Amino acid sequence: MFRIVILLGFLAPVAAFGQRQTENVILVTLDGVRVQEIFAGMDQAIAEHSATDEYSDIALARERYWRDSAVERREALMPFFWKTLAPQGVVLGNPERGSRVLVRNKIKWSSPGYVEIMTGAAQAEVVDNSERRYAHKTVAEFLVSELNLAKTQVAQFGSWDGFKLAASSTDDAFFMNGAYEAIPPALSTPEMDTLVALRADIQGLWEEGSNDVPTFRLAQHYLARHQPRFLWFGFGQTDDWSHADRYDRLLECLHLTDRFLSELWSTLQSDDFYKGKTTMVITTDHGRGRGAADWQEHDESIPGSGDIWIAVIGPDTPATGEAGPLPTVYQGDVAATIVQLFGLDPGEFNPDAGPPIAAVWGEAEMSDARKKSYKQ
Repeated sequence: MFRIVILLGFLAPVAAFGQRQTENVILVTLDGVRVQEIFAGMDQAIAEHSATDEYSDIALARERYWRDSAVERREALMPFFWKTLAPQGVVLGNPERGSRVLVRNKIKWSSPGYVEIMTGAAQAEVVDNSERRYAHKTVAEFLVSELNLAKTQVAQFGSWDGFKLAASSTDDAFFMNGAYEAIPPALSTPEMDTLVALRADIQGLWEEGSNDVPTFRLAQHYLARHQPRFLWFGFGQTDDWSHADRYDRLLECLHLTDRFLSELWSTLQSDDFYKGKTTMVITTDHGRGRGAADWQEHDESIPGSGDIWIAVIGPDTPATGEAGPLPTVYQGDVAATIVQLFGLDPGEFNPDAGPPIAAVWGEAEMSDARKKSYKQ
């Protein structure tokens, strides 16, 4: 009976065919965040492993984030995501609920993952994190051309230059901002200039990446001033702390990022340009190892590296919450989902891309009628 009730509620469409409400999409990526923390919060095995590290304060992390059940732990770690955002949309990727989201690229590193998200397919030539552009057109470029948008109306901000390079096949397709870049004077404000300076002064864990805090603040200022139709926030420090084997700092970073999501959502709901017309897509580029011995790393040889998750919250998505059981979804399906949210034809973007994610429209599989209704 329980599964029947869930299925009936899940299949009920949020809006009738032809009544698409999304006019803007905000993409948020949290680098290298495992399904284990998203769906179950603090991991006991990794915490015990980290307790032997003299630099880790696992005792404080336990006090803040350990609870008896997985639901309580994830709500303690990411309270806004689970108590406010998730109930208003759909969250995919919990294998315990019969929902899996997988990476198709073989490398299971960051650049291959972001290129897969932005182009809709795994690209064989992206085999590492080399900082270069690739020839494949991205969903962001497609939106600029198909919606006839100004270059300021599509934007990307990231704490690592790899985000910028994955966002577009050319340097000047739209506004992009890398790890330590200034904002052009015509687009900036004194507050934004101050944040740019702080990026250079605040040391990141690794030299290649800047701190997520000024990056987020810069993007927030840009959002308020220029009102982009599509904006990609790329957060990187969750991956940094994981590679550094600092589980305590990873948990704190996730908790901070949850607060960023709260501030971003509040901004969207207080601005008439975005309120009721904006869909937020939140996901990650790759998974990580599943146990205490390998959770720090990720690649094709480490089980769990291809397991990811996706959350979508917006006016065209039913209030499903955590969904499953469902057919497997893939990382490359994000691009077609964004295209269709804008009422465009995913087939015209990239015929080889994965399909739109049916669950975003409250369906187990995307019907032909629903596909047609969003091609307006």
